[in-house]
Amino acid sequence: EVRIFMDGAFDMMHYGHMNAFRKAASLGTKLIVGVNSDASITECKGAPLTNDQERLTMVSGCKFVDEVVPGCPYVMNEKYLAYIIEKFSIDYV
Repeated sequence: EVRIFMDGAFDMMHYGHMNAFRKAASLGTKLIVGVNSDASITECKGAPLTNDQERLTMVSGCKFVDEVVPGCPYVMNEKYLAYIIEKFSIDYV
């Protein structure tokens, strides 16, 4: 099993997001996607148009996504990335 992780805001889902999921999923056997929190998005680039739950629902509904991680920070630091890699047994980010 090869576990891939990617994250993003995924506000107003579109073809580009789905294509990114498709390409990321092709690199391994499981795709784990982190969804940035409302608070972290707002802090970095303004309030999202869709809320946390709506974005989580859209991402989890994508056939290429195997698992969703809610509440990821918009800007990850080394400590958070190490936590994600360990907790979810990530092979590639």
